[in-house]
Amino acid sequence: MQLREVGMHVHEKRKEFGISQAQLAKLAGLSRTTINQLETGVLEDLGYTKLNHVMGLLGMSFDASDRVKKSPALTTAARAASTSYTKLLNAETLKHILQSGVVPEDFKPHMMTLLDETPVPLVLSAIREASVETNTPAKIVMKHVAAMAKSLHAHRAVW
Repeated sequence: MQLREVGMHVHEKRKEFGISQAQLAKLAGLSRTTINQLETGVLEDLGYTKLNHVMGLLGMSFDASDRVKKSPALTTAARAASTSYTKLLNAETLKHILQSGVVPEDFKPHMMTLLDETPVPLVLSAIREASVETNTPAKIVMKHVAAMAKSLHAHRAVW
């Protein structure tokens, strides 16, 4: 597959998430210009590692198809967010929080941990999984995450 074709798939997946080129660039550690050039097909070379990282953030494999999940992202993300807390966040509760955008008071610290400390690719995978399982567009779930990050004063600026 040519880089131009990959860029078209990246553009489609980014739009599904409802994130801007600048947001994807920040998540991937690249410039907005690089993401723009990738999506418009004018980028001549990006390198395997960087391209694979961008695609992985969007849930794509190198052949631009949806990646097969090896372990449920919601379960893994909930477990990561529960580290150091007595009360455990489970996958169902995390899914409901992501789908509704409402964080129960007793899970606010967990969501702060998720948004600030959990690896971004895992959080994005949990967002995708919640989207699919609740039949809520990923774009809406992503907006909920951005609103949660703002209301909880998350330090990680990518949301």
